Amino acid sequence: MDQVTSPAKMEASRAVQLLGWMKNMLSVVGLWPLEINDRRFAFSMICMVVHISSEYADLFHFIGSLEHVVSNLTETITYMVATSQLALLRINSRQFREVIYEVQDNFQRESHLTSEERRIFSKYYSKTRLIIQLTVLGELSTAFIYYFAPITNILVTINRNGTTELDLPYHSRTFYDLSNIHLYVLTYAAQLPFTVVMSVGLIGPDCLIVFLTLHVCARLSSLVERINNIRTNRQVCCQEIKEFVRGHIRLIWMAKTLGKASSVLLLTQLFGGMLLICILSYHVLLSAEEGQKSNFVTFTLYVLSVTFFILINCYVGESLIQESDRVHESLSECRWYEMSTEHAKWMVICMARAQQPLVMTAGKFYTFSLGSFTEIIKTSMAYLSVLRNLI
Repeated sequence: MDQVTSPAKMEASRAVQLLGWMKNMLSVVGLWPLEINDRRFAFSMICMVVHISSEYADLFHFIGSLEHVVSNLTETITYMVATSQLALLRINSRQFREVIYEVQDNFQRESHLTSEERRIFSKYYSKTRLIIQLTVLGELSTAFIYYFAPITNILVTINRNGTTELDLPYHSRTFYDLSNIHLYVLTYAAQLPFTVVMSVGLIGPDCLIVFLTLHVCARLSSLVERINNIRTNRQVCCQEIKEFVRGHIRLIWMAKTLGKASSVLLLTQLFGGMLLICILSYHVLLSAEEGQKSNFVTFTLYVLSVTFFILINCYVGESLIQESDRVHESLSECRWYEMSTEHAKWMVICMARAQQPLVMTAGKFYTFSLGSFTEIIKTSMAYLSVLRNLI
């Protein structure tokens, strides 16, 4: 194996590995876009709907207690976001499938990359791997700490020879007596599959969008490298310009298709995330005031996890904007005026199109960027101030 193709194949294998992670994760709920399993998806949605129904039953039962309602909404909003993301991923699976096919096609052509382009892809693949690992680790840790918190409290109370209540991990209403230890254990265990489905519903679609968007960013950065290396000789630059224009058109199509597929999905995550940061921050403050250390740790991890989700989307959106701007800058700075009239016209058309950056949006009206992240936090803190005044 020669020295040119070996690093290229290694980078392609890393990308395929990342795509394999996405497949393994989303296959749990039957939502890998290339292999939809409707039976598994239906089971996952039934789990979510049944559990959310029991949460709403609990909500209406304690509707007179504002503090209990707020505590219930902490969970209900999370589950509604997860369920919405699963449903929207299924609805838009065809568009995600088209983008994934294009990504796989890109993998086949990576043997023709230069050493600098391979470095670019390696950098973005490393970022993607780190983001996915942190997202999965953070969400699963938070979910299972939350799930096992009642058991921890029971064990602590028993060690102190105190009386304990048999609480479930979630605010789900049951219509039978949980004082029976056998019923309690069965009910507790029955909520474990829901925890898994809920976790995948939160992290699976988001990780897929992050992976695909950062792949577009890597292709844009590679495109900048090719623009910088375009030669003005009529015979040599013709093929280079054709490849650039073809690549630019495909990237615009990928970004727009991905944006159309993920726009509403990201909108639910955005609104749900802002409300959760507000409510969870309230619980963190309340736990600190009352000296509840276990609740303080649980809710702190929870709010950090939600904030991290939103921060990642803002970071990825910022990367897409920056790489789009770099394409425009490179086109403006290249020596298009020394090319033939036909080739110069192609470059100017691409330059005009590149003036409008590719963006990652929520509901086609909210653009994700690092600047918008501060606005999200400010809005959440404003909601928190109102909530503290009400309770």
